[in-house]
Amino acid sequence: MKINILHMIDGAKAARGIAVIIDVFRAFSTEAYLADAGARRIIPLGDIDASFEYKRAYPDTILCGEREGIMIEGFDYGNSPSAFEGKDLTGKTVVHNTSAGTQGIVNASGADEIIGGSLVCARPIAQYIKDKAPD
Repeated sequence: MKINILHMIDGAKAARGIAVIIDVFRAFSTEAYLADAGARRIIPLGDIDASFEYKRAYPDTILCGEREGIMIEGFDYGNSPSAFEGKDLTGKTVVHNTSAGTQGIVNASGADEIIGGSLVCARPIAQYIKDKAPD
């Protein structure tokens, strides 16, 4: 298996094959907690206006995210995994928008598959990739 280690937005833009966008501190730990809370769908976006447009079209959507570590004004939640501990989000759609992690996802458009990675989900991601046995 060939592994390339790329960095930041330019690295995401150059990603091909299976791309693991790693944000160990918040973004993808938060997404793991959202999934654990039962979120049906998590939509990572990079543009704040697009997040609000999505919520206008689908009012039951939950918005979570941050800029510079601060919750985006008008969002329902910031970007802290602990905010979702014990929450019941069963069947909910969450739009997630951050200043780092989700920016990597939206910029990795050349990848065949994109995975958001953090320390919380490192082992299952590694196993998933190993099981797929990519070139």
